[in-house]
Amino acid sequence: MWQTVVLLLVVLVAVVQARSGVELPRIELQRVRNVRTQESINAECRHLSAKYNVMAASSNQTTEPLTNDINMEYYGSIAIGTPPQYFQVMFDTGSSNLWVPSSNCFSAACLLHNVYNSADSTTYANVGTDISLSYGKGGIDGVLASDVLNISGLIIPTQVFAVATSELDSTFDDAGFDGILGMGYQALAQDNVVPPFYNLVSLGLIPQPVFSFYLMRNEETTQGGYLVLGGSDSSLYAGPLTYVPVTKQDYWQFQLDAASLGGQVLCSNCQAVADTGTSLIAAPLDAYETILATIAPNGNLDCSTINSLPILKLTIGGGYFNLAPQNYVLETDGICLLGIVSISTDFWILGDVFLGQYYSEFDLGNNRVGFAPISGGHCPNSASRASFFLF
Repeated sequence: MWQTVVLLLVVLVAVVQARSGVELPRIELQRVRNVRTQESINAECRHLSAKYNVMAASSNQTTEPLTNDINMEYYGSIAIGTPPQYFQVMFDTGSSNLWVPSSNCFSAACLLHNVYNSADSTTYANVGTDISLSYGKGGIDGVLASDVLNISGLIIPTQVFAVATSELDSTFDDAGFDGILGMGYQALAQDNVVPPFYNLVSLGLIPQPVFSFYLMRNEETTQGGYLVLGGSDSSLYAGPLTYVPVTKQDYWQFQLDAASLGGQVLCSNCQAVADTGTSLIAAPLDAYETILATIAPNGNLDCSTINSLPILKLTIGGGYFNLAPQNYVLETDGICLLGIVSISTDFWILGDVFLGQYYSEFDLGNNRVGFAPISGGHCPNSASRASFFLF
């Protein structure tokens, strides 16, 4: 009898640990403090358009020169090969492939980052398939390889990944990360490569087929938060998670019940995607134009008026997720920029402007996403008088 009681207690402790995030594998994320400019916002909009295979939306906007600073700020460490070769990768819920630069790549971006040398790994295997991944006007060309992958001490013996032999434009020249680890559905993966998270699940390396993000938005530190593997850490968010079913299993797409700003309805029963690979929010064109008309009817605004701007209200799964103007207006060195853009999609893309305020859980087993306010709330950016640029 006592053996049964002990066994039940062990199981109960394991369940509690899995649910609370205690001792779950996690990766500490780093964050680069980028100097935001209108050009960098435009550049990310271009990247976002290519990532979702659409054109940038046409609106009453000025055209600015594009730069390569795409503001992808959150990344963490992985190791590939035997002995291990270390890389900083962006964990991106808006894509599904893992890629790192090759030692045989002589593009500027490759020369400026850590590279993978297959000859130095005793566990490398050549898959023998060419692969191309599109980013911006270019992207990467490479080959598929297989090797040991170490994610926060979790070992995948044979992970197929892309080794970039050419980076086709300068998109990633100045990126703080070496490559990208996609965490979307396998249906989104180029060449149907099995994403690393799927392997973590199938190998039984994590207690639940769940991962979650806590993204810090403090501009004064490089600490970026955490990626928790196998569950969620309830100490990092306040209240229960609000869940909503995934409506299309490629991106992490779900129904956005409603969106409004200053009493203006932006959408009802529309679709949205949670994307850790962009720092912005992207709205459909009609909603974007309503946002501009509401917060800047004259097409111009300065930072001294931020506190008087309306709250962006989003309803997800019957729960309310508000963004204060200090959250959706980005301020750097006295310059204010709108953290909302538009591309030609009929769904919203909720990037780090949203995800930095709300803990996010991605539940592959139940095909759902969950959100909750981050623990401790958020300190709004200080507002100072400066020009406000709209694009």
